[in-house]
Amino acid sequence: MDYTCSDSYVNHFRKYIFAYIQKFDILIHIKMPNSRQKILTYIIEQHGTTVEELSKVFHVTPANIRHHLSILADQGSISVVGQKTTLSKGRPAQIYGSRYQYDQNNLDKLSDALLCTSLCNIKQDEKNQVIDNIAIFMAAEFKTDIINPTRRLYSAIHALNRLNYQAHWEAHIMNPRIMFGHCPYQAILKDHPELCQMDVALLEGLLNTTVRQIEKQVTNISGLSQCVFLMNNPV
Repeated sequence: MDYTCSDSYVNHFRKYIFAYIQKFDILIHIKMPNSRQKILTYIIEQHGTTVEELSKVFHVTPANIRHHLSILADQGSISVVGQKTTLSKGRPAQIYGSRYQYDQNNLDKLSDALLCTSLCNIKQDEKNQVIDNIAIFMAAEFKTDIINPTRRLYSAIHALNRLNYQAHWEAHIMNPRIMFGHCPYQAILKDHPELCQMDVALLEGLLNTTVRQIEKQVTNISGLSQCVFLMNNPV
């Protein structure tokens, strides 16, 4: 009896194996994100955990857990938030926590309270002075002796972006315009519109020229909100 496989049979077998491998690969890719999501959910529920604990909970090897944690860390979902001493000799075990949980803070409420304490129940000229002093304090870190207007403008934009304003400038027939693509104080701006006055004072301190706000939280051509300021001197 001839046991030699025909070409058609071999080709059919190869197609079957290839299809099986493809199916298995798809199943892995479906399963992996689900497993990763379960790991992330556990980390959030426990407010932090170690590789060893995750390995025991999910019945997989520490290497497998580290693989998932590496991907979650690259995605910005988790980070190392502490260390835990172990019974065995060696380095302490790293504790992984949710970036969202550990990045939470109460700064908006603290800022609100400080502004209310400083600005409420005082005269307008005193309030203006407090706002100017806050702007001077914020600009002090970026103090420069640059005289050239254009170079000073670029220096100011750099400082503003260090302060999370997402700022840029554009040439305009009525002198340069400065756009803020992000309001760092959005969480408390509704209760403290005087922060827009502080932005003007900050710009004037950085640019060493007078500035006025001409648009407040308008939608630009990209569909994003921005504030626009006009310099009163050309560059």
